[in-house]
Amino acid sequence: MKKFLFINCLLAALLIGCKSETSENKEGVTTETTAAAVDPATIKFICQSATDPNTDADAPRHEVFLQMGNSKVKVADILNCEILGKDTYEQNQVPANAIAAVGGWWAGAGDYLYIIEEGGKYVVKKGFIGEESENNDFGYKTIMTFDKAGKEVF
Repeated sequence: MKKFLFINCLLAALLIGCKSETSENKEGVTTETTAAAVDPATIKFICQSATDPNTDADAPRHEVFLQMGNSKVKVADILNCEILGKDTYEQNQVPANAIAAVGGWWAGAGDYLYIIEEGGKYVVKKGFIGEESENNDFGYKTIMTFDKAGKEVF
């Protein structure tokens, strides 16, 4: 009898622990619960000088990290890196609704990155401009995409 009771308790604990993550609202509709969304106010770029400079081009090198809540991920290596203020977004072709932006100019060229919310995801875009550029287009391209919980999606 004790073995039977022990096995039933063990089975009940197992079933409760494996319960799917769903919830039911007032109308009786069951919905999946999702991981907590990252607060956009916690999203920022961090520029760090690399310990080993770009010796091939006799230039500086910076590592660019993206901080999203408690998570930090490297997104790029660029020559020069500074946090851009919203007042410089337009001149660097960064959309006004971008969450954060970084970039820097060195020896006639610049690399720039920004993060923006698009289609329910956070998208990191990178662009480049040189003083010899004829069309003045930074040519921003998506380099990374994250879901609302801060997990990289491909």
